[in-house]
Amino acid sequence: MKQLRIVLMTAVLPLFTSCGMNTQYEKADCSTLSGKDALRCVDYRQRKANAEISHEAAELLKGYRQCIQKHEGDMTTAKESCALYREGLERIELSSMSCSCM
Repeated sequence: MKQLRIVLMTAVLPLFTSCGMNTQYEKADCSTLSGKDALRCVDYRQRKANAEISHEAAELLKGYRQCIQKHEGDMTTAKESCALYREGLERIELSSMSCSCM
């Protein structure tokens, strides 16, 4: 489920920007907008942040897998060497659980 979410979020953001949708919100201050534009701006920013977090999680997971594979024979060394990747992934998971965004 998480991997599907990561793929969807990393695929959705480029579609928004490539179609020209919401590019006006890149540099806009959402608080200066009103009505639907303000809501769209906030929604765009939340989706962009989620996509960036998902991309970072995917990169950490890739690095973690490579680290585990590198230290395949020695579990003690693997635990020590790959702990930063695991901790980073755990932090991302905890922060995404506490986020009230979509």
